[in-house]
Amino acid sequence: MLRRPGRPMALLVPALLIPALAACGSDGSDDVRSVVSSVEVTGEVGEEPEVEWTEDVDQTGDVEVEVLAEGEGAELDDDSSVLVQYLLSNGFDESTAISTYAEATPEVLDLGSNELPEVFTEALSGRRVGDRVAVGFESSELFGEVGNAALGVNNKDPLLLVMDVLGPTPVDVPYAEEGEGIAPDLVLDEDGLPESMRFKGIPKPTGELQVETVVEGAGPVVRKGDSVMVDYLGSVYAKPKPFDTSFGATPLVGTLGPGGFVAGWNQGLAGRSVGSRVWLVVPPELGYGPQGNESAKIKGTDTLYFLVDILGVAPRPAAADAADEAAEEEPELSEEEPEAPSPVSGSPSEQESPAAE
Repeated sequence: MLRRPGRPMALLVPALLIPALAACGSDGSDDVRSVVSSVEVTGEVGEEPEVEWTEDVDQTGDVEVEVLAEGEGAELDDDSSVLVQYLLSNGFDESTAISTYAEATPEVLDLGSNELPEVFTEALSGRRVGDRVAVGFESSELFGEVGNAALGVNNKDPLLLVMDVLGPTPVDVPYAEEGEGIAPDLVLDEDGLPESMRFKGIPKPTGELQVETVVEGAGPVVRKGDSVMVDYLGSVYAKPKPFDTSFGATPLVGTLGPGGFVAGWNQGLAGRSVGSRVWLVVPPELGYGPQGNESAKIKGTDTLYFLVDILGVAPRPAAADAADEAAEEEPELSEEEPEAPSPVSGSPSEQESPAAE
């Protein structure tokens, strides 16, 4: 099946599993300094922020939240599934404890979940897509009195969390029950969300990738290497029961390229805009290949139909673009030097996807 995001990374590991560390960062005085006012955060929303600690912070008071940049996107609901990139910086030694930007692993946070720490819900409640938010707090607010040894965080360290809200951007157009063009009819649930497809009367698949945008979004364009947040419904041609859906559940996040989605998605979604609704007809060789997907009951000869809402995008890190550009620059070879093998010759084909794993 297509990959689903896990819970946030080591940042949300239960604190009780981490051995306690000695208290640091507090001298017991009443001098409480603001974390947010002690740092300078620069950079564009969606790109990894640069954090410069401009003064020492001995201890912190209550959780403090400041919007560093205001977005113009949709306002988050209390139960929204939110696409974020975040960086956690430690004011005690001015180090970066964790960064989803650097690892190109944005997270989907469920604001309605009781498992999500209050630091996140307090910071994101009422925000808009496109906001950059800074949160200052003492590590005990997130990790309790034991700190987090895996992240190098002690139990009294002043922490700064910088978060970029990158989705969701809902596609606010009702779903069409009657299909047109390549689109089959849709069966909608009581909330008006797609739950299955009806194929009677639609043209048979051509054996080629077919793409049709039925709602054109006004958000950023997604490109190869970006992490994309989507809702989707997937079904095998002429079968009444879908093999997977995220509608009414947690949206899917994956990388647009090898190692993320199937090749039909990589080709069909690249160049589309956030806020778009797209139909994809994916032939077997651009889906799960001749091996199919046994767990989803997809054969190697099955054509797949997908309805996809593009809800958000986390841009590929600029460093990755630079690395690719450098790899594409072939050095000038002398007559004595044999030509080196291509640096991408060992990369997986775009028609191979671990989505089948």
